[in-house]
Amino acid sequence: MNVARALVSQDPALICGEGSALYVAPRCVHVWAFDLKASSAYLDQCRQTLCSAERMRAERFVHATGGDDFVVAHGVLRHLLGRYTDRAARDLRFSPGAGGKPALDGPGRAGDAISFNLTHSQGRALIAVSDGREVGIDLEKINSGVKALAIARRYFARAELAAIEAAPAPLTASTFFRYWVAKEALLKGAGIGLRFPIDEFEVQFDSDDLKGCVHTRNSTRLPGDWQVQILPVEDGWAAALAVRGRAWTLRLENPHALPERGAPR
Repeated sequence: MNVARALVSQDPALICGEGSALYVAPRCVHVWAFDLKASSAYLDQCRQTLCSAERMRAERFVHATGGDDFVVAHGVLRHLLGRYTDRAARDLRFSPGAGGKPALDGPGRAGDAISFNLTHSQGRALIAVSDGREVGIDLEKINSGVKALAIARRYFARAELAAIEAAPAPLTASTFFRYWVAKEALLKGAGIGLRFPIDEFEVQFDSDDLKGCVHTRNSTRLPGDWQVQILPVEDGWAAALAVRGRAWTLRLENPHALPERGAPR
């Protein structure tokens, strides 16, 4: 891309204020970004769309903010999936898939399968929706104080550690989080979570550090046909999308143009 595009978080009430039909084309993945701050009225609206199990999960959070974030994130997810499937948000049903990863019961609007994944962190959220191919997504606030090298030496593959060690000091944290969100997105997409040792697979980025492929020592649990795309989120954040299979395109919902700049290394 000649002009960089950033996913700027939207007001969740604006997303849910739209009711027009959505359709994900074959070999395409949509990504939505939104804030989790919401008025009490909108929070109640989201809560009404959740099933009893989701409401119980929200109530188990120790801090009210965590529960409210869960309600808004899952309320927006239900609203968007309802637009993709032509069903009421509260009528959607989910079944646990591989590793407990939730899957939508029933087809999309055109009768095709719909896959999705949700991530949220510190008041922000991302949702990926695909044409049925497996997807995973992760979002993290970059913490400049993270012990990047210590964590990478213990948990990352050797080549990933080498890339983090080679980064200039001001970019050590952002380089570490680029690999972290990529690996998290892969694990979420495959439905195996952190039970799978993350040093048993390696993310290899291209020269722009934006797209990557995976090399794995255990292809029965994590096949090697996954691809990773670093997402253009706002400064201070890192996000990645993992998609299984080749020849797919990414559509950013409500992207904003940014001045062109070099990719972090």
